[in-house]
Amino acid sequence: MYYHCDRCGYIHHHTGARDQHGLPCRACGSGRLLRGYPDHGYLLTDTFHAEPHNLPVPAYQPVLTGQMGTPGDFNYFSGVAGQPFLEFVRRRTCYVGRFTNLSVPQADRFGWLSPYTGNKHNRSHFTQLVLAHVARAKFADNRGRLPRLIEPFVGSGQIFLNSSCWGPAINDGIPLFRSVLAGDLNHYVVVAYRLMRQHGRSFVTAYVKQSAIWDHLAQAQVYPQLIADLREGRELLADPDADPAHVLKTVFKYIWLVNRCVRGTKLTDTGGLVGTPKGLSEEQLDELRERERTRLGAVVAQVLAVDFSVECQDFRLTCAEAEPGDVVVLDCPFPAFTTLVPPLGHPSPETFRTQAAHTYGVGDDGAELQQAILKAAADLVANGTTVVLCNFANPGLVRAYSELVQNGVATEDLKYFTYTYRSPSTTSEAYQLTILPGLGNANVTRVPTTLLPAWLACGGDDVAQQEFFAPRQRTRTAADLAYQDPHDASEEERQNEGSDYEMSLED
Repeated sequence: MYYHCDRCGYIHHHTGARDQHGLPCRACGSGRLLRGYPDHGYLLTDTFHAEPHNLPVPAYQPVLTGQMGTPGDFNYFSGVAGQPFLEFVRRRTCYVGRFTNLSVPQADRFGWLSPYTGNKHNRSHFTQLVLAHVARAKFADNRGRLPRLIEPFVGSGQIFLNSSCWGPAINDGIPLFRSVLAGDLNHYVVVAYRLMRQHGRSFVTAYVKQSAIWDHLAQAQVYPQLIADLREGRELLADPDADPAHVLKTVFKYIWLVNRCVRGTKLTDTGGLVGTPKGLSEEQLDELRERERTRLGAVVAQVLAVDFSVECQDFRLTCAEAEPGDVVVLDCPFPAFTTLVPPLGHPSPETFRTQAAHTYGVGDDGAELQQAILKAAADLVANGTTVVLCNFANPGLVRAYSELVQNGVATEDLKYFTYTYRSPSTTSEAYQLTILPGLGNANVTRVPTTLLPAWLACGGDDVAQQEFFAPRQRTRTAADLAYQDPHDASEEERQNEGSDYEMSLED
């Protein structure tokens, strides 16, 4: 007798006498088994890999922007420290030269907070390709059970939103994760997600209506007033049921301010906000509200489509909820970027020249936090949980993370679990994406053997052969220049300012 899941599409062939109708699906855990062999779904092979059966695959094609061609285009490969860093990157990592040039379709589709730290690199096709290959391998290591996606630093949700949207397209129509468990210390975004699930589409309608009122007030008065209103934000949102209308309006104030500030806002230690208003024209504000309507609508629809839960809590508490069958993505608060390589034998390479950058505005993100992240990752890996880490490609962090790969991987092969690339926003910082398979996950340990050919097949560079570093004649096309010029201008402006903000509005 055949049964199929009413949620994920799993097809189960049962030979026992007991009727399976109505029982929980073994693959996703939340769906229910129904009698019959469906027209669409997926089966399991003897090795617990998913095999699609007439599944419709969503249209998906990575979007190519312009590209930069040589190591000389990047500040971190120049100067006294540049050459040693370049050699370290080549020897200890796989450099993904086209990482920032191939994005998911409609890259801004879920950009409900913009500008916002951590958005762009999570919209890269490579990031989503990594998650798809890791999740598919984890499914096999779980013996046919979909993993949960756990995000202890969920932020604006670009990882889970894009993964739940595009993941099935990369995975032959099969979902990647059975549910999403998230956490963050930004109380505004956490409560926003909950209100989206509670109010649905009316959340978007109410926000756009309120934003129009604020947009048409005198900006010189409304900005500082709304900033001042958020002084009580943390206390107010601690009990959202106490005054639901006020809570909803407080979240609207946060979204409105973030989307109308230069470069990005930051949270203060007391839960308030720091930012610089853009001073937009009426026409620009009209366009912005329309973008907000579209993007918030897409986010709400995706949040409602996913088995999703979120808590305002420290990342360690979220990590503590992970089980061996889960995939934990740690898109960490970054410390200051450095190209300096720690000496061999350094007892704590993650602390080498590690200085706080206060990227997220919720406390010190220097050596102490980086040590705590490393310990949490080590505990997860030892428990069999798979971990994907994103951080700056500081050599000390690269070395510390790679020591957690384990599973019998030879020293010379550790590089295939760490992928480095240029920051999507600057030419002076390099990022890393590192896969830690977790003890006992043989299929996840083999991910590089499927990931790198898939990247090459979709227009990426030949990472295994270090194509990016190969000598070649450089010819910039008009598309390359159009892509690169804004980054050069942004980098020059950032360096000339010497600060992230020209002025501050704070509590």
